[in-house]
Amino acid sequence: MHFEGTFTVRAPRARVYSFLLNPKEFSPCIDDPHTIEVIDADHFRGTVKAGVSFIRGNFTWSADVKERVPSERAQMAVHGSGMGSGFDVVANLAVSEAGGLSTVKWAADVQMSGTIATVGARLLQGTTEKKTNAFFENARRILEGH
Repeated sequence: MHFEGTFTVRAPRARVYSFLLNPKEFSPCIDDPHTIEVIDADHFRGTVKAGVSFIRGNFTWSADVKERVPSERAQMAVHGSGMGSGFDVVANLAVSEAGGLSTVKWAADVQMSGTIATVGARLLQGTTEKKTNAFFENARRILEGH
């Protein structure tokens, strides 16, 4: 599955970029119960309690920042598993700034396997879009100081 979108916030580009690549800063934007452990600047891991439809449970995950061009773009790979399911995500973001607003253009390619993959693309897409929108709305509130 492929997801993409844009997110605009009234904050400097460098601040937005730093925020989105710092797990300790973006952690409060994740609505589901979770943990994050920072291994180093480019590697972190944790757990999340999430699900789709009636399939809910705990997943472990690890993330690797594959590319960084400070204040401009980044790529991250995430692998997770739990409850007889697995997922792999490759996410890209590009940050631009104009007129006091920063815009993040993001895209993610997601592959799921196991039990969670059986619920169907429409349910997975709806849940993923809902969680993504909530994440960016939470990020906007934090970055804009609301």
